[in-house]
Amino acid sequence: MKRKSILLALFLLSISLTAGCSTKQEHISIQKYIGKTYIFEAYKEKIEVKRTEKTKEIIEKANWNEFKLEKGRPKADFIFYFNDDKNEGKIAVYYVWVNPDKHLVELTRDEHSLYVQLNRKDSETILRLLH
Repeated sequence: MKRKSILLALFLLSISLTAGCSTKQEHISIQKYIGKTYIFEAYKEKIEVKRTEKTKEIIEKANWNEFKLEKGRPKADFIFYFNDDKNEGKIAVYYVWVNPDKHLVELTRDEHSLYVQLNRKDSETILRLLH
């Protein structure tokens, strides 16, 4: 009887560990520009892996172009980065401008040296992540 209890406990523990591993979460820091400063808006801890993987896929597959930030350009509406990338030593900071008329997102990264304007579908995915 004692042996069955131990085996049952080990079985339940292994199921719990397996389930825990399959719900990995990404940590994201987001700042929103309000007034004249950036406000640390969110440190999102519980974002589904699908959403972060989709966002990372959009960012990786985007057609980035060389860019030089114009003087007088308004500050970005959002700044975000994936905290888990810090561990790998390759953190990229993304600056986001939202065009409310066209519902499109523009991004820069690498100290504004790269630029991309996303299509509407990809823009919506990024905006869902930020809000």
